[in-house]
Amino acid sequence: MDRKTGFRRNATGHVDMIHLDFETRATVPFGRAKGAVTAYQYSRHPETSVWCMCYAFNDGPVLTWTPDQPFPDMLLAALAEGVIFVAHNAGFEWCIWNFLLVPRLGIPPLPFEQMDCTAARAAVMALPRSLGEAGKAMGLAIQKDEEGSKLMQRMAKPRKPRKDEDPTGVYWWDDAERVARLIEYCKTDVESERALDQVLRPLSKDERAAWLLDHKTNFRGVLVDVDFAKKASLVMNVVERRYSDDLHRITDGTVGSVTEVASIKGFLESKGMSITSLDKTHVTHLLDGLDPDSVEAQVLHIRQEAGKSSVAKLARFIGLTSADGRMRENFMHHGANTGRLAGKGAQLQNLPSRGGLKWKDAEKVIDLVKSIGSVGEAEWAADMVELLYGSVPTAISSCLRGCIMAPPGKRLFVADYSNIEGRVAAWLGGEKWKLEAFRAYDTILLDEAGNPLMEDGEEKRAGPDLYKVTAGQILGITPHDVSKSERNVMGKVPELALGFGGGVGAFQSMAKIYGVDMAEYWPTIQRALDDQFIVKAEENWNSFGSKSGIFVDEWQASEAVKLAWRARHPGISRCWWDAEECAVKALRNPGSWYAFAGGKCAFGATQIGSKTFLVSRLPSGRRIYRADARLVPVKKFGRDSFEIRFKTVDAVTKRWIDTSTYGGDLFQSYVQAIACDIMRNGWNNVEEDAFDVVLSVHDEVGAEADASRSLDEFIAGMERLPEWAVGLPVSAAGYVAQRYRKD
Repeated sequence: MDRKTGFRRNATGHVDMIHLDFETRATVPFGRAKGAVTAYQYSRHPETSVWCMCYAFNDGPVLTWTPDQPFPDMLLAALAEGVIFVAHNAGFEWCIWNFLLVPRLGIPPLPFEQMDCTAARAAVMALPRSLGEAGKAMGLAIQKDEEGSKLMQRMAKPRKPRKDEDPTGVYWWDDAERVARLIEYCKTDVESERALDQVLRPLSKDERAAWLLDHKTNFRGVLVDVDFAKKASLVMNVVERRYSDDLHRITDGTVGSVTEVASIKGFLESKGMSITSLDKTHVTHLLDGLDPDSVEAQVLHIRQEAGKSSVAKLARFIGLTSADGRMRENFMHHGANTGRLAGKGAQLQNLPSRGGLKWKDAEKVIDLVKSIGSVGEAEWAADMVELLYGSVPTAISSCLRGCIMAPPGKRLFVADYSNIEGRVAAWLGGEKWKLEAFRAYDTILLDEAGNPLMEDGEEKRAGPDLYKVTAGQILGITPHDVSKSERNVMGKVPELALGFGGGVGAFQSMAKIYGVDMAEYWPTIQRALDDQFIVKAEENWNSFGSKSGIFVDEWQASEAVKLAWRARHPGISRCWWDAEECAVKALRNPGSWYAFAGGKCAFGATQIGSKTFLVSRLPSGRRIYRADARLVPVKKFGRDSFEIRFKTVDAVTKRWIDTSTYGGDLFQSYVQAIACDIMRNGWNNVEEDAFDVVLSVHDEVGAEADASRSLDEFIAGMERLPEWAVGLPVSAAGYVAQRYRKD
């Protein structure tokens, strides 16, 4: 025991870490509650308070502090010494300390650089993010107190007034018995968190730097045009009322409002329709083949327009924006196993990107809506938007990106990487012809004065767009003669569908996204491709394609393109098989690394706690994990073989499930993870170049900077590569604007 500070030190005389957990209460919703605010907002709300704080030094006993006690000097001494504070979802504890305790108690702030997060570390290791589920996944002896969790959720919000109490007052479950039980729950959380901390790998230096940068960006936030969001909500209220009136009229009063989903379902079923769901996908499917003038089609169309989930983001923009006009905590570190961010709050990762207005028209809609000065003028605005731009929900949805804007004196600098996954795949596969084609496309031709040469309003390049190259190969024409629609249909679809071992099924799924019917192109494909691919496609149809349920022309056209693409990309195709072979070897021989892709990538297997992890080593040195990995005997094509199985968090249900993988999928995870590393590197570069990054969406980075800065400076930072990426052709393009948009 230290005589001066009174806290326990380890064998070397140092306090390595403090495990920390708060239990709080508030009148505002938080967590998974509907309309939940951010931790930043929650901790700054005047009616938020702390029930208790539990903490432990190293492996010492769990201690408790409650607000009726002096704040522990031991914690303040540790803070001053730079001791690391560990928490699960550390951003919450950091907010409570800095935005609630600091102003109310006058204690020193806790630098985020002194924090560590077991939730982030669990996510990096592909484990569930929740404390309880992560503990179960690792088979820990100390588990989260589930019964105590139910009590915590009850005590975190006000209870209803009793008969003898003022109905306007705020009351809590504050009897001594419940408070004591909550403290025990908090202590158990600290013990569970500490047990998890002991089995999790620490964040690498680079991963921790990325985590800190994510936090910095999250709490910098984006500036939101709340005025537009509020006025757009008024316009949408008008539209919703009109749609409800229309529904009431055409259903003879059966449906009274667009929000009455059960009534809409019942009405359609009364017309003989079979309705399993009224979500976006099902409504689109149900409308196919219906007479557009029929009552059923009219009802479904209203449901389709009024039910646009994207417009619901207006309320989230308003509710999540703080008094300074900024919306914070928009992203989650390592939200996907490849290392990419996931969206939080208003879900900026899922803003509409296609099917709406062009950005110039969207900004005109923003100006029109912002011009209204009263609720009554919302009727006029709805009429004007519909008259000039068509569907009001579609128009407003197209404006959502524009809700994010630059502050006065600043501009938004936004750029994304061009076909980054295609470039990484070609780099790993050693497809020299394709790498050279990318470099040629990236080279802008200049005149004698050093100005870009222009052709058809665009900068002239030394080589064609790679999607046009692929389309030209399939269609038997030069890339220059490929039209924009052909580029997407015969270039983009094959490139996106076939790069990771995808077959006809993957091709069909991608084709549907772009509205492509491959049967229409079968005659052209037969003329353009080498006969060997046509003959092989017909043979494969007879062997297994005829059992697919897909029409013969559509299947054979897709199969022929697949065969031709693979023949054109032998290095990438080789990577699929090598990735699976190396993963199998790693699981059979834990402790050894097995490299492929010219040594750029490698698989290993290691024991962490009681579980075996399949580990992917990236060119950057970063690792990605697959938990509880193992080989399961299976039959493949009538032969004895092995299947790689592992545990993962289901992207939709968030449950911890068993799943399997194969070569193409393994290769895809490398490609996406490397693309993530390139994006992280560019993000770090522009941040160091004094651009304040405020968002990152997929392969896109957005930052605020002085209007005097240039786009060229920003893109130069995005394109500046680390040493490990030598030979990878990377190109970024973007814009400078007052509002965020999709070009």
